[in-house]
Order: sequence, then structure tokens, then C-alpha cells
Amino acid sequence: MLKLAQRMTNNFCAGVCASTVHKWNKLNAGNVGEDVRVMTRKSVDDPGEPPGIVLSAATSVWLPVSAQRLFDFLRDERLRSEWDILSNGGPMQEMAHIAKGQDHANCVSLLRASVRVHTYTYTYTYIECTLPLS
Repeated sequence: MLKLAQRMTNNFCAGVCASTVHKWNKLNAGNVGEDVRVMTRKSVDDPGEPPGIVLSAATSVWLPVSAQRLFDFLRDERLRSEWDILSNGGPMQEMAHIAKGQDHANCVSLLRASVRVHTYTYTYTYIECTLPLS
């Protein structure tokens, strides 16, 4: 699970880090704000990733709280339904917590969400890698 989390982190960083090859461009569409940026790249032979186009989108906002308070809010599975659209408003359950160092915040977690749609219940499993702010 740690190797998968490391590969996911590397892919995320590759998706959000601009370079001379992969540049961020403004998204010019409908009522999208001026500060939304997009980047695309072609995935060909990346291990564990299907071939195709990878789209990354980003924006930034200013929040009047400390970085530590924001980090604690985002990694608390009990509060995740307040900001994570994938939880569909339901609770998250941490099924596993693997520490990667002495700091409790440096970890890989296995999270589970159950979403009820009409008469069906769908269960999703997420791997989340968090790093301390310091």
C-alpha cells in the first residue's frame, strides 16, 4: 500500500507541477473564473495508468485560517463530508492508518465511504497520503 501511495503522490505532483513541457493554461469556458488553470498531458506507457489524456485543473483561494488548522480539517475523516464531493455528504471511515515517520501526520490511510443512491449502496475505498506541514 505504501508503494501505491508513493506512485499516486508522484503522479499527482507530475500533474500539478508545471514544466517547459507541461504548462498551465487559462481555462476559457462559460462562467469559469479568471483564476482557473488547466494542464493536459498524454499518458502512454505510465505503469498503472491507462493510456489517454490526463487533465489537471487547479485554482487557488485564500482562507482566513492557519495552514495547520486547514490541514487538520482536511485530514479529519469525520469532517470530510463537509468538503469532499466524493463522500456524497456521508461519513468516511479510516480502515487502516500506516505511519511513515514519527509525526502522526506523515501517513498513508485507507478510507472507506458508503454512498446510498436510491435503493443501492455503493462502497468506495480511497488511499490518502498526508505529509506534515513542517
